[in-house]
Amino acid sequence: MIEHRSTTRHPVSIDTTVTFQDTQSGQTIVNLSLGGALLTFGERLPIGTRLDLVFRLPTSDTDIAVGSVVRWVAEDSIGVQFDGLRAREVWSLNEYFKQFEG
Repeated sequence: MIEHRSTTRHPVSIDTTVTFQDTQSGQTIVNLSLGGALLTFGERLPIGTRLDLVFRLPTSDTDIAVGSVVRWVAEDSIGVQFDGLRAREVWSLNEYFKQFEG
């Protein structure tokens, strides 16, 4: 399988609130990058479904709220691509990711 991601995903366990179709649910982000995330998700959503995520990094006191789109679906997880992050959120994520550097 050829890897097409342009950013490195890091293993994490971060609670997130997912909103789609006026429904909110608590989920867990299990890997995270500047471009997207892998979430535990018991429901099979169609590829292309738009979601809003809200989560807080352990190293921050501010929530990150970002729109996203489902790019792939597995039995108990979904991969999402972020619509875009603000500069402050990119900085916060990069600071958080420093702990994963060799």
